[in-house]
Amino acid sequence: MKKFLTVIFMLVMLSAPANAKLYVTEPLLVPQSPYAGMTFYVYKPYNMPKDWYVTLDGYPVHKNSDGTWVYGTAEGPNLVATNFIVGSIIPSMAGITKWISDVQISELRKIPNQEMLEVRQRAFTRSEMARGEKYSTYMPDWTFSPTFMAIGNWKGTVDRIGVLSDPNVPVAWKGKSPQVIYAWVGNSWHQVNVKSSLKNTFLYERSKLRRLVRDSGFKWYAQDMPVLAQQARAWGYYWMGEIQQQ
Repeated sequence: MKKFLTVIFMLVMLSAPANAKLYVTEPLLVPQSPYAGMTFYVYKPYNMPKDWYVTLDGYPVHKNSDGTWVYGTAEGPNLVATNFIVGSIIPSMAGITKWISDVQISELRKIPNQEMLEVRQRAFTRSEMARGEKYSTYMPDWTFSPTFMAIGNWKGTVDRIGVLSDPNVPVAWKGKSPQVIYAWVGNSWHQVNVKSSLKNTFLYERSKLRRLVRDSGFKWYAQDMPVLAQQARAWGYYWMGEIQQQ
């Protein structure tokens, strides 16, 4: 990870009546955890609580104890970490509000060399989610499966859940360096022993998972993604979004 820069610069807010000044640290490019496979920019306004930062599109983020960046939400005057991993969701669709105003964000984007400050957050890759469609009445079949929903009670062995890109199946595990992964193959949670890393394990098990999913006839749909994201939040699990294996 690149070391955080400490250069301080001053941003003059043209919209303020007396040219009020906002001091922020220079935007930093930070990496998400290895299995997320992404980077994004953050900066720190003068009035942010300790250990909290803001993405360039205005959402508060915090790096948790295992090195994973998560979104935050306001509870009164305080910020509280959510279980939504940065890059796993479209924040506005998850009910996460911005820390600062759009006016401030627009002024921040006037900083020279803005092309170097482009946000590269990966949200849902599904076209439906990109269009911002909501599925308030859609309930996937797996929500009625006691076997699938049982994973919500596995807090001793699971604390995060996401969806593989290939095959498209939910997967769950615990911690930054798990020993086992659970993959939903349509009729059961298939246990996979972790090899050298999560990424290598997903690649190594791909063919077997494809076969198990094909045999069960299970289909994962774009509409399922926001439903599982909300379910993860209800369970208290980190939501990892779509997990790329390349």
